[in-house]
Parts: sequence; structure tokens; C-alpha cells
Amino acid sequence: MTREDLKNYKNNQVWIKNQTEYIESQKETINKLTSILNDMPKRKSAYI
Repeated sequence: MTREDLKNYKNNQVWIKNQTEYIESQKETINKLTSILNDMPKRKSAYI
């Protein structure tokens, strides 16, 4: 491996770590939204 290969490898590892953290944060946000939506009262059907 050349020095450039090692630098690219290191940069790729950092990028993957950052993407993983971003995805985890998005997952938490989605879970919070889902729980909020599930806790909302259901619409009552209007029968005439």
C-alpha cells in the first residue's frame, strides 16, 4: 500500500463513521416522530 492508499483508507473510515452517526441521529428523530404520531388521538368517524 502506498501512502496515498493509507490516507484514502483513513478518510473513508472517518466518512463511514460520520455517516453512521448521522443515520443513527435520523433514526432517533424518526422514532420520536413515530411515537408522537402514535400517541395522537384517533379521528372519530362522523356517521350521518
